[in-house]
Amino acid sequence: MKKTYFPQQFLDKYFALLGEEWEKFFYTIKRKQPKSFWVNTAKASIGETCDSLKAKGIKFENLKFHPNAFSIDLTEPGKLDEYTNSWISVQEKASMMPVVVLGVTKEDYVLDACAAPGMKTIQLSNLAGRVLATDVHSKRMEILNKTIKKFGLKNVEAKRIDFRNLKRNKRFDKILLDAPCSSEGLVRKKREALIDWSQNLVKRKSIEQKQFIVHAFDYLKEGGEMVYSTCTFAPEENEEVVQYLLRERNGSAGKEKFGRAVVVPVVLEGIKIRENKLCASCVRLYPQDNDTQQFFFAKIRKE
Repeated sequence: MKKTYFPQQFLDKYFALLGEEWEKFFYTIKRKQPKSFWVNTAKASIGETCDSLKAKGIKFENLKFHPNAFSIDLTEPGKLDEYTNSWISVQEKASMMPVVVLGVTKEDYVLDACAAPGMKTIQLSNLAGRVLATDVHSKRMEILNKTIKKFGLKNVEAKRIDFRNLKRNKRFDKILLDAPCSSEGLVRKKREALIDWSQNLVKRKSIEQKQFIVHAFDYLKEGGEMVYSTCTFAPEENEEVVQYLLRERNGSAGKEKFGRAVVVPVVLEGIKIRENKLCASCVRLYPQDNDTQQFFFAKIRKE
């Protein structure tokens, strides 16, 4: 079996950051992640999907944080008829959580700001009234459009645009900003995920993310909520980005013109969430706690 690639700079950084947690963290991220799926209710009900899987003798179990989310004891769930027929999407369980935390309802108009490849777009479509899904890259946009077509997401409008260039008077009830990042969490999915990783990459992504989060916040209606998320563990791309938004929008000038940003506490049934000492109420998912990717998300309200 091929070994997972870890840059020495990555190992040094997280050994220093995690201290006595390092061994459990490193042991977990070297292991393949468990499989999970989301039931796409645009194509089939939860009951239909479960009955179909049970008839095949497949072991699966609901993940308590949402009725549509399931773990599955199968190496390649993407080969199931249920996936071919678009009844399910194969999605890592931490990756499902930002949409669940966002708390979307059928009354909501939602922006999926960096939408491709579209797994979270499926979730949003199932739960929201209308979704605007944007991405700036042509190849990623092709993938997003294929996802929308395959999974029958009729309430989703896809638009190739940098969401920062949407009309300035455009406003949304809810926004998901699953930001492009250094993708450290993907190491449990792809053994070569960290080949291009460097501290310089983290810094470059952080600069971009700070611009993204401020623009996304400004597109919220008053009283609206957004979730900022990444599949990385770097504080530079996570807590520091949220703190940047709080500084930019909670000063006297920013608050009066754009509204006040408040980080909202999060609870997910069946998921261990630790106190975040770097930025209160932000969620940093340690892979060893819930057998997930390393992941981060913060729920933010405009007041």
